[in-house]
Amino acid sequence: VGMIHEVRPIEKVVSIARQSRGERPMAVASGGQRKVVELTLGHLGLRDWFGAIVTAEDTTRGKPEPDVFLEAARRLAVAPSHCVVYEDTDLGIEAARRAGMRFVDIRKL
Repeated sequence: VGMIHEVRPIEKVVSIARQSRGERPMAVASGGQRKVVELTLGHLGLRDWFGAIVTAEDTTRGKPEPDVFLEAARRLAVAPSHCVVYEDTDLGIEAARRAGMRFVDIRKL
């Protein structure tokens, strides 16, 4: 948390989110702790872009289990099959698969 000022956005992902903002519901579904996720989004000026923020505290099973993504979809009232996950880890991609969601591996953008 003390290094939050050094966090930099992943510009390609922010660009996609910027284009989608107001056009479709968006959520952050992270295996991280809520305090860190909220601080990071606030630092980047992105907090109000998302209709839901789901973190490790909101589910009992972490990735690769699909729980965090399914909870985000539930909070947005969007069917999992209509969701697209932007993910940067193999565990997260597996979680998206298990949730029945399409995914983009941002490491390949």
